[in-house]
Amino acid sequence: MNENIPPIAVRNTRIQKAVQLDTPDRVPFMPSIQNFYALGYSITVYDAMKNLKSIIPAMETLLKQYDPDLLYVPGFFPIEVMEAAGAKNLRWPGEYWGLPLNTPYQYVDKSFIEDDADWDRFIKDPTSFLIQKVLPGRYKAFEGLGMLNIHALCSQAPLSLAGAGLPPVAEALRNLVGAAELTVKAIGDMTEIAMRAINLGYPIWGNLAALTPFDEFADCIRGMMPALMDLHDDPERLNEALLRWGDMTIPAYISQAMAMHSQYAMIPLHCGVDEFMSIENYDKYYWPHLKRLIMAFLEIGVTPIVMCEGKYYTRLETLTDVPKGKVIYLFEQVDMKRVKSVLGGVACIAGNMPTQYLISGSTERVVSETKRLIDICAPGGGYIMSNSLALDNADHRLMSAWHETTVSFGKY
Repeated sequence: MNENIPPIAVRNTRIQKAVQLDTPDRVPFMPSIQNFYALGYSITVYDAMKNLKSIIPAMETLLKQYDPDLLYVPGFFPIEVMEAAGAKNLRWPGEYWGLPLNTPYQYVDKSFIEDDADWDRFIKDPTSFLIQKVLPGRYKAFEGLGMLNIHALCSQAPLSLAGAGLPPVAEALRNLVGAAELTVKAIGDMTEIAMRAINLGYPIWGNLAALTPFDEFADCIRGMMPALMDLHDDPERLNEALLRWGDMTIPAYISQAMAMHSQYAMIPLHCGVDEFMSIENYDKYYWPHLKRLIMAFLEIGVTPIVMCEGKYYTRLETLTDVPKGKVIYLFEQVDMKRVKSVLGGVACIAGNMPTQYLISGSTERVVSETKRLIDICAPGGGYIMSNSLALDNADHRLMSAWHETTVSFGKY
């Protein structure tokens, strides 16, 4: 590493050259990491979620061991916040749900649009729908918000403010403020962790996550399975809802990115896999909203890291519809030869190193697959080494083989 250039600049230049479809000094190394920060370093998932800063020593050790060019910054949902809010849409380790201490958190899918009347309410007035139905349905501590008429509060008559003082509403508002204050503290801890990594010389990603309108509407409002069925039952009504959702959420993501001075935005995709919808539906009802989000980030100079979860064999041609040399596509399960052929001249490609190879098995298999991916994807530049699924646990012996092979064999 050039001693006259700050290490963070060396690593970031390596990544950005790959993004721009150029050839850096070697293939960049960008592992996708989740609970490995805990499980790989003798910390329970529960303890990491109870005390976010407890994983700082583990992060520092990981940096010394695997020296990533772009670090997936540690992030765990804070248990204190979820317990204070009475989160009903999540399950996490510990006494609250009676789950083992190393249980990864998990979402509980739920539809808040149950009939045509709910559809009409959401389309006509999404803000009231979110306040009166979604928040009370998702958090036990906020159930009183179901009685809050946000429009009545805006009346000319000051007596209309009494609606916020109704005992169930007032309790919900106090609980909301309390949970929000705990969240601010947790974000402060996360920021401290991120700044520690940056001060050690590592550019970061994962601290800014944005969902495409289809996925977020499915996750937060409609439910995944009902949203996918809507593609067959009433796709135009669904599309109208997605447009409204994008109108609300995309500007919020852009404001967040600007406030955080983010360089990278992680966009995880989970509803757009081959098995869930036809390519015709993907092109008409999924991609336009995803492209809208991608372009919004590009307009402010943020590099999207689009994580194409699951099988994406039939989507590759559609993914070419982005400006050249601006986007990273990270894949879980595709034919990387075809990915290189279709996307190689348009976008930076990454991923598809089977995460299961890093959990168990031989170092020889890891070395062989790493070399195979480099042989296929690295020629001409525009390639970053990464794994297929975020690491929850792994064998350090296999991780070392993966990293060392990438650095030694990936030289241009």
